[in-house]
Amino acid sequence: MAVQIEGLAVTYYPIPKSGTSSVKYALMALGDKHAALAADPDNEVHSHLATSWVDPFAPVYDGMGGKFTVVRDPLERLLSAYSSRILDTNVLTRPSAKAEMLASFGLPLDPDPDTFILNVEKYSACSWEIRFHVASPRHFVGSSLFLFEHVFRFEEMDKVAAFLSSVSGKTVGMPRLQASRQKVSPSDLSPAALSKAMRFCRYDYGFLVDYYDPARWGGIPDGDPAETSTLHVNGDPTALRDGRLVYP
Repeated sequence: MAVQIEGLAVTYYPIPKSGTSSVKYALMALGDKHAALAADPDNEVHSHLATSWVDPFAPVYDGMGGKFTVVRDPLERLLSAYSSRILDTNVLTRPSAKAEMLASFGLPLDPDPDTFILNVEKYSACSWEIRFHVASPRHFVGSSLFLFEHVFRFEEMDKVAAFLSSVSGKTVGMPRLQASRQKVSPSDLSPAALSKAMRFCRYDYGFLVDYYDPARWGGIPDGDPAETSTLHVNGDPTALRDGRLVYP
């Protein structure tokens, strides 16, 4: 679901692990509704302004104006998902995780970065929260960024604040919410895990070619075109391919 605030001529399309909590909080503050988040702004903001799936293989033609989004380096976004969902909150111990499936895969509930990356498809199959946070940005903004009036890089959140200030006529602050308490960097990965991570994110680097260069992390290694990717983890809404799921 795109996020709109009454009186603002903008439409925000949130991508998980790309500053969504901060932007949503700023939008709620502009609508004078941020007081409702006082107890737990990091999490409560999402119950007020939801993030929803879209068809990743079609442009988002929804008639809404002032479209903007925030994108992030795909590898850093994947590692942020690991940090927040495993190290900070350990969603694999929640009732929503598929305990029997985890056991059948022989996967630990507290994987180190390498174990998580090398089995990311299986962990995604076992937890909707992991699946939601590692899925391709195309699952949240569609197949074309050309429809967006503004695409901001995660590293430039000050530009998001300046943009919202300009359209609202108010000074907008951008609080840092949902920042992972424990950081994991690409240098923490083994060569095998780094290679797997870059292959897993390969289509996202193509999608974000104007914003992020995979050469920063050594490039995308050669591999099998049938390898899973961030586009696979939530399935293909346009073609189930005879009902086959990637995992299990």
